[in-house]
Amino acid sequence: MRKLFLVILAFPLLCSCAQPKVVDEVNMSQAIGYDIRKDKKIDGMFVIPIFQQDKTGMYQILSGTSTTTSDVQAIVSKKADKPVMLGQTRIFLFSEKMVHEIGMTELTDYLYREPQIGNRVILGIVEGKVKDFINTKPPNTNVNIGIFLSDLINQQIETGNGPDTNLHLFLRNSLEDGGDSFLPLFKLINKEIAVSGVALFHENKMVSKVRTDDMFIYKTLVQFHKRGIYKFKLNDKQKSDIVVESIRSGSNYEVSNSERNPSIMIKLKIKGQIKESMRKDNLTNKKMIKIIEKEMETSLNRQANRLIKDFQKKNIDPIGLKEKYHAKNKKMTYEHWRKIYPMMHIKVETKVDILQTGVSE
Repeated sequence: MRKLFLVILAFPLLCSCAQPKVVDEVNMSQAIGYDIRKDKKIDGMFVIPIFQQDKTGMYQILSGTSTTTSDVQAIVSKKADKPVMLGQTRIFLFSEKMVHEIGMTELTDYLYREPQIGNRVILGIVEGKVKDFINTKPPNTNVNIGIFLSDLINQQIETGNGPDTNLHLFLRNSLEDGGDSFLPLFKLINKEIAVSGVALFHENKMVSKVRTDDMFIYKTLVQFHKRGIYKFKLNDKQKSDIVVESIRSGSNYEVSNSERNPSIMIKLKIKGQIKESMRKDNLTNKKMIKIIEKEMETSLNRQANRLIKDFQKKNIDPIGLKEKYHAKNKKMTYEHWRKIYPMMHIKVETKVDILQTGVSE
């Protein structure tokens, strides 16, 4: 009975340690963007939803300027009617210029230490000014820009050509020896918000980009995925466009343990269905399906090998080949990898199976 009494007595004391935040008493950001100015100061923009009865999608953008990203929050809170909190933030946007001038290690250090921010928050790079991007109203929707952008990236990951990404995955890859990682790239195209590719990083710096035309094959090289869209042209008289939706895609690696002639063979397997064809004839002919499969394989092989040669030339490894090679060659050091990787024989072979051709069949 005495133990029970002590537990009951201690319970109010334990509860009093918490500092609950009432939504009506704070400004909860849902997206945050940063630009760097000519004087090296940082402009921060916080997307804050406005909750009103019978109205959805209303929001305000609070801004402030300081010398560090963490201090911008304090500056904005001083100018706002309520303190600005980060607990609902879905996405952080950094301008490409800012990333080049400061580096991602410094920019993500604050995010990594901030207890309000979850590991699954999305990071994104904007080509151009974040201010222009974040002040653009999302089309045909009543949600605010923060929710729209996070939903856009999640949709790309689940059903499109965007590889899986969040703060945790980015930091995990970046913190390895010579770590190489990637983040989604955004751009205003004809004054509309769009994913423009993938930004590639080596250690602290952004060093290259994968454009949207190469995102399907890049995602296939990086991870297994069930959805994705690939468009290519047939080598016929009309140069017909064919669109294939991936049902299941994966990869297998054959790694040599030769120190003299190190090599990696990447074998991709893609099962898909024809989503659209600009050919006039009906795609029920098995011979025609085989032609489409072979030409898609040729197109994908060409893209993949071109990407990998570019990665080797820049000595970056955004598809994780170092990890695959190290699994077979345990004594390999990072310094040795950096030496052999640019000259390593790496080849991609693709096998495509068209399982369905659509309802017209």
